Amino acid sequence: MPEIEVRPIAENDIEALSDFEHSFYSEYVWQMSLDVESGTINADFRQVRLPRRVFVSYPRKKEAIFSDLKAAEAFLVAGVGNRPVGYVKVMADGNDPHVARVTDLVVPTQMRRQGIASGLLLAVMDLLAHRHFHTLLLEAQSKNYPAIKMAEKLGFNFCGYRDHYFPSQELAMFFSRFVR
Repeated sequence: MPEIEVRPIAENDIEALSDFEHSFYSEYVWQMSLDVESGTINADFRQVRLPRRVFVSYPRKKEAIFSDLKAAEAFLVAGVGNRPVGYVKVMADGNDPHVARVTDLVVPTQMRRQGIASGLLLAVMDLLAHRHFHTLLLEAQSKNYPAIKMAEKLGFNFCGYRDHYFPSQELAMFFSRFVR
C-alpha cells in the first residue's frame, strides 16, 4: 500500500475527484431470488460468475456526490504527496443518530487494489468512533463484487438489501460493522 495521507475534503479537491473514473469492471454479480409462499418470504443471494467481464456504471451522477458537502458527516480524501488518490463520503443516518452510512467510496482505476479504499474506511471508522457513532453501513450495487469482497475482508456483515435503491434503479446490498 502506498503511504497515504487522509484528510477532510477541500473545495479545490472537487475538480480532481470528479475526474476519477468512478465506474468499474466486474466478473461476478450477487443474484437475488425471492421465494414467496403462504406465510413465508425468503430472499436468497448467491454469487454468480458472469459469462464475461462487464462494465458497471457508477450509480450516482458525479454532480450529486459533490453537491451536498455540508450535509455529509464526513468527506475524506486520500492523497499521495499532493495528488488525491481516493475519497469516501459518509452521511449520518436520519433514523438513528448512532449510525453512519458510506454513500460513496471511489479510488481511480490505476490506484485500485493497493489498500487505499480500506485505509479510507479504517480512517472513517476511527473518526466515527470519536463522534459517538456505533455502526457504519456500507452500501454497494449487487454487481460491485470488488466492494463486497473488501467489505467482507474488513469485517462488515451483510445486513439487508433494497431494490431500486440507487438513482439508476439498481438493487443495493447493505453491510454493517460496529466502529467501536
